[in-house]
Amino acid sequence: MSKPHVPIWAAAIVLALASFVATSTPSHAARTTCLPGSVKAKLAQIRAKFGPIRIVSTHRPGARIRGSGKRSFHASCRAVDFHAPRGKYKQVVAWLKRNHSGGVGTYSCGMHHIHIDNGPRVRFHHCVNARGKPAGKKQRYAKRHSKKTYAKSRPRKAYAKRYN
Repeated sequence: MSKPHVPIWAAAIVLALASFVATSTPSHAARTTCLPGSVKAKLAQIRAKFGPIRIVSTHRPGARIRGSGKRSFHASCRAVDFHAPRGKYKQVVAWLKRNHSGGVGTYSCGMHHIHIDNGPRVRFHHCVNARGKPAGKKQRYAKRHSKKTYAKSRPRKAYAKRYN
């Protein structure tokens, strides 16, 4: 028996589609089964009210909160990051801030997604670039108020009279 002949163009399409599927959805984004029921229910409410959402991230073992070193709710699969339906970002955020008893966070400056978790009622906004590093005003603020700048702004004679 001879093998059936598959045209080269068909094989190329199958390979391209397989590589697209493998790279378009990160492994941690597809797993929502570990999320607590309250977070799954909130995602279902968002979908019903606003339309389809796209999950960015759920369980990330070893995830830490930048700057504090504390474990993130993502590390224990108690948080989810997602993109709101196109054109409804502000409405989804406003609705969540009113109706979600856990944490709600927003990101901008390169990352434009929403974070919810089943932890305490916390509201936050972070300006981070596409690599997840702080950007914008926060970064400039830290540079402007460094110890070096503070020492230059205070006249040395007045400082010496006051503290010596």
